Amino acid sequence: MRYTDIIKNLAEYSFCPLTENSETQIIFKFDDLSDFGRKVKRTDILVRLLNIKVLWGIIGKSLENPDKKYLEFLRNRNTLKNYRFFNHGYYHLMGDEYEFEGKTEDEQKEYIEKTQRIVYENTGILPDTFAAPCNHTDDNTVKALNEFPEIKYVLYGSEKFCGRNFARTINMENGVGNIDFEYFKWQWECRDKRKKLITLQGHPYAWNVEKSLQFALIVLFLRKHGCSFVFPEEAV
Repeated sequence: MRYTDIIKNLAEYSFCPLTENSETQIIFKFDDLSDFGRKVKRTDILVRLLNIKVLWGIIGKSLENPDKKYLEFLRNRNTLKNYRFFNHGYYHLMGDEYEFEGKTEDEQKEYIEKTQRIVYENTGILPDTFAAPCNHTDDNTVKALNEFPEIKYVLYGSEKFCGRNFARTINMENGVGNIDFEYFKWQWECRDKRKKLITLQGHPYAWNVEKSLQFALIVLFLRKHGCSFVFPEEAV
């Protein structure tokens, strides 16, 4: 059976009766978008067939010499109800030197501005959401972000931000890219059930077919538990 057939079958199961009505809202935070390769295409099929909403972080540098299909993906999907794209830094520096944590306010402001500009010039999208590479930020990140009135939301950032920050709660990946349905179910059962908004981070560039199906199972699990999938502006 082809991958698309498997996903279509899974999508049919999404209409099974609810096992509970949790009234929980889910934000999917997808990191590290830099092309429209095979794994991104597979995830795109999955997102649309399961009819969910996701935010995907664009790395600014990926638009310096963009592939035509990558640009078409960004421009076309932004018109759909399934997608929003967020500012995920310009260089995606990590390891011994992070792009944001440890840098001056002016340096961080420059990285944010460069990404805002290059995304807008190439796609017409002006991101209203930001998330730092590897989620590493500091007080200078907050000061820099507060200089951009169009950025209203931050994912896994600081509560000091003048807009709204969506904190990490539980995980669906057991390590970067290692999405695991059983691990997620354990996290779900251990969660603070008083919290009705959960932001889940994923790295689809690292998902093979098996990992993509793990994500599909997570989506169906959440839907059967009465969860809804939202963008930041819809979150209560």
